[in-house]
Amino acid sequence: AAASSAHADTRTVARAGSWEAFDGTTTQGRPVCGMSTTVPDGRYVGVKLFGGNQTFTIQLGWKQWTINNGVKQDVYMTMDNNPRWRGTATGMHFGDGDAGLEFAINAKELTDFVRQFTDSNRLLLQFPGTGAQDWSISLAGTTAVSGAFASCIRNL
Repeated sequence: AAASSAHADTRTVARAGSWEAFDGTTTQGRPVCGMSTTVPDGRYVGVKLFGGNQTFTIQLGWKQWTINNGVKQDVYMTMDNNPRWRGTATGMHFGDGDAGLEFAINAKELTDFVRQFTDSNRLLLQFPGTGAQDWSISLAGTTAVSGAFASCIRNL
């Protein structure tokens, strides 16, 4: 008997600057739509909507982090001069073993989030109470990939 191994099956559907939009399925076979970037030092930012969820997920990761699974951490996100988004992230590990944080935002707020995301120049991520350095990520290219992200969501 052949053993089956689950794997994510995603494909890039648009790319602009360092950002890409993708669609496909997770390792559990759930549909997913997303936008992500990995900056040269390896920091990762992903915005994902999983089929059937009433929230979308923000994932942050970096090889240099040491985070225990399940640990809770506050995260602040500010796009240019827009109001700050606050999340309570949960420690996790990506398939490649890199440590990460993920938190959810209500899917009803997706339109406002994407508007800020695509109309802004910089994303500032802060990790209060940890001593971790703030992240400043360019949002150049998000306008171009957001159309593919929106199209994927409509098809979920």
